[in-house]
Amino acid sequence: MSKNQKNENLNIFRQRQQEQNKALVAKAIKHIEQLNGVINYSTVSKVTYDVADSLKGEKGLTLAGVSTSEIYRDMVNKAKVAQGSKKGVINAASKQTLSIGDIQMNFHALRIKNTELKQQLKILEKKLLSIEKPVQTMDNINEDILKKYEQFNQICNSLVSRLLELELAYIDLDTNTLNVAIYDEVILKKEALEFFYKDKLDELRN
Repeated sequence: MSKNQKNENLNIFRQRQQEQNKALVAKAIKHIEQLNGVINYSTVSKVTYDVADSLKGEKGLTLAGVSTSEIYRDMVNKAKVAQGSKKGVINAASKQTLSIGDIQMNFHALRIKNTELKQQLKILEKKLLSIEKPVQTMDNINEDILKKYEQFNQICNSLVSRLLELELAYIDLDTNTLNVAIYDEVILKKEALEFFYKDKLDELRN
């Protein structure tokens, strides 16, 4: 089989897989709507495992798999907007409406949180870029440095995973950057993200 044929077969497989996953995400969203549940990346991811039909070759999608895909992310966002429109701005329990002032205050609070998040991640990014990965040698290994590096690596991994879980950020696999979900701005560049998250990025691509 020629290289072109292999590439063509791989593209066909990926297209089929994508269509299958799109159908699975749509099925998960519909299931959540029927149960009057809250639609977000996390719930959609969890429900895909519940509604996946193994006989059809369907497999659940991880939170990262849903949130990093532009296609699946768009499906979830549209469903969230539709769900919000159905529920309306009025809170059925309290029958209270949001005034223009309330909306402006909420928006201002979100902007402040976003600014703080960006500042914290910029500091983290600078620290990451200034740190050199320790190279283990048989002659001289500083166990204390290695332990601190491993702890720092775990903290960074946990921070990114938590941001994805809370849907405050998402990973753009085309640029390998961590972006703010609300404003779609880069908060962690490729070099810094790959420093400690490369294994998971490779896993997402595969």
